Amino acid sequence: MNKEQDYIYYKLGIKYYKNIHPNYFYKRNVDTTFETKTNEELAAVLNKIYVSFKLSEYYFTRIINDYPHSLYLEDSKEKIKLLRKLYKSYENIILEENKIVDSGKFIKEMGLKLM
Repeated sequence: MNKEQDYIYYKLGIKYYKNIHPNYFYKRNVDTTFETKTNEELAAVLNKIYVSFKLSEYYFTRIINDYPHSLYLEDSKEKIKLLRKLYKSYENIILEENKIVDSGKFIKEMGLKLM
């Protein structure tokens, strides 16, 4: 086994973790609003996101279980906690076609800050 296998698992976990983002549900319009994709596109996006949940969880769990002295152990544990929270937010998604979202309003409602 590769002596940096924990790092390889960590990189793979991060790769799939980055696929879990709600921006994949929308097409950005020129006027800075976002429009939801078609139901067919949304189904494909949801599938990719759910697969990414499982794969990122798998790789972070491998680090936790197989590499207790890894430099990536604590971050992997934190990522697992975040994955569980994120998964709950995706459980109740209702696919709505042709919905327009104002990005400024969305950011304000979500309590986010632009950097």
